[in-house]
Amino acid sequence: MMLPEEVPEVLRALAPYMTEVCEVSLADWQDNPNSGAWVKFRLPDEKHLEIYRGKNRAGRTQKWGQRYQMMLIEINDDETPMQTEPEKQPRPMKLSQVAGALCHDEKFRAWCEMQYGDPCPDETAAASLIREVCGIESRAHLDVNADAAKVFRELLTDYDKAKDEPRTAAQE
Repeated sequence: MMLPEEVPEVLRALAPYMTEVCEVSLADWQDNPNSGAWVKFRLPDEKHLEIYRGKNRAGRTQKWGQRYQMMLIEINDDETPMQTEPEKQPRPMKLSQVAGALCHDEKFRAWCEMQYGDPCPDETAAASLIREVCGIESRAHLDVNADAAKVFRELLTDYDKAKDEPRTAAQE
């Protein structure tokens, strides 16, 4: 990522390659399966339009228009480059969400049958088994009940270990 104070130096280095430098404002954009993705910018005045006159443009008679390399820098009202926010790390899933996802996993349900001896043919049965093993009435309690969360984490650890163990011919 480029720091705002580095922008002027980079622009000077790129100057020989630049066709046009001006401030534009976003006018419209669209992402459409038929026409594709496009962006429309509003130029400050018609003099900035001159470099495009006579160039091929996509439309009814041309599939592709003149190609350009574009570099955009979002700016603040005071003309300084806007600082982009660092990428946010995804928040970890709640235990109730993990439990819900596991209930849909056929391999998890098969492991539950082997581990606990009860049939676990569908999501409802898996959810019931998790509630029973963790001693809760709802998977949502995994997010607020520390004891149930501990039991569920142990269940996850056991399941992860079982997934990592090589299968014997008798298990297959």
